[in-house]
Amino acid sequence: MSIKTIVASILSAFALVACGQAGEPSLALTAESGSVESFIVIGSQDTFLKKTIADSATLAFNEEKCVLPSGTKIKLQTQPSPEGSHLLVNTAEMLPECEFSRGYVFRAHVEKSSLKTIFSANMMAFLDTIAYAEGTNSSYDYIFSFVKFYSFAGHPRRTICSGGYCSDASGRYQIKSTTWDEVRRNLGLTDFSPESQDRAAVQLIKWRGGYDDVERIVGMNDFDNAAYTVRYEWASFPHSPYGQPTHSVSKLWSKFKEFKARY
Repeated sequence: MSIKTIVASILSAFALVACGQAGEPSLALTAESGSVESFIVIGSQDTFLKKTIADSATLAFNEEKCVLPSGTKIKLQTQPSPEGSHLLVNTAEMLPECEFSRGYVFRAHVEKSSLKTIFSANMMAFLDTIAYAEGTNSSYDYIFSFVKFYSFAGHPRRTICSGGYCSDASGRYQIKSTTWDEVRRNLGLTDFSPESQDRAAVQLIKWRGGYDDVERIVGMNDFDNAAYTVRYEWASFPHSPYGQPTHSVSKLWSKFKEFKARY
């Protein structure tokens, strides 16, 4: 299948279902089929339903943010939609003392949901594992050495030197500008948004030949195989030849299992 065909299929899927991608078996489906209840389950810490994706500390209670207690199940009117590091949700009922029902929840604070995400659970967990290894976790706005940038209009293209290394690697997956330019042209990406960063990271995994390895992960040996295929892409991964600090297979496997439980 040509790149143009894949891109056209992806755009068509977005038009039909408002989120998600097509063209690969694991990228299909963004909602449960039939009349399955739409919901999210909050994880082990209290979080907020926010009217915007702004930092919750800057938002006013009730008018702009409402508490979602840990361990609660929130029924939704429609399927949640992935919005970078957040989920966009529309609650079936108004929450106590809350003046809005449509808002954002930090995705890492959602333990379970009825959403079938735009990528498979294995791929989502693998992306989370890359972000953990790179030290960015849920942040899409870091340049090398954790310097923040403030616009997703494009790659920051700012070189930072720290610890004997200089790099312009940026975003959740610490992608260098030269690599970004290549994948951006290939996928037709128009910005450096969280969604574009996610798509770019998956494409880099494909180019390294690790896509099927990620989809096949069941045990630690499978994870090790997948990690080995991307060792030249992410210097923090096991087997990386770049001489930078790396994480062990056992540590990243443990994190992968933890992250997969979210999906």
